[in-house]
Amino acid sequence: MTCDADNNEGFSSCKFIINGQNKGVFKGFLSTDIPKDGKTRRAGYCSIRTKRARKSFKRESYLNWTPYTHLVLRVRGDGRSYLLNISTCGYFDQLWNDVYHYILYTRGGPYWQVSKIPFSKFFFTSKGRVQDIQQKVPLDSVTHFGITAADKINGPFSLEIDYIGLEFDPTHTEEFAYEMYTLPKNIAGY
Repeated sequence: MTCDADNNEGFSSCKFIINGQNKGVFKGFLSTDIPKDGKTRRAGYCSIRTKRARKSFKRESYLNWTPYTHLVLRVRGDGRSYLLNISTCGYFDQLWNDVYHYILYTRGGPYWQVSKIPFSKFFFTSKGRVQDIQQKVPLDSVTHFGITAADKINGPFSLEIDYIGLEFDPTHTEEFAYEMYTLPKNIAGY
């Protein structure tokens, strides 16, 4: 779990607790106030993510989600939007900030919502910026799953989590939801 205050880049705070009903609660206070340090230009994020999968002797491992087509969450939100994050392995340090995102809109109120999100809907970003050249999530090399609160609205937030799971839906045939660009040679690309 981390927030901008942990890096001296803001004044947000967050925590993850287990409530009396045995549900996880990601909550805190989001602040977009910028510290007067002359360096920081934006503030206001809180994030939580899973620990890295490991083998024996602390060797790095990967989660293989290729048999699944959807991420399924049962949550009770506060009406705010949250970013769902899937990180994959990066062979070079340039790729460490590559993350796949999907925006989860919560309804707020007393009712639970079940969100079934196809992996084909996650979009590719690097350092938080959406990339022109999109690619689908490499589901065979997932390193982390996380949730971020960063909707630029000052105030408290709370996301109650009943479960997060994976599902295989044989009727889902979409490979990737976004346009793929083929750029001319000598411009940019792979």
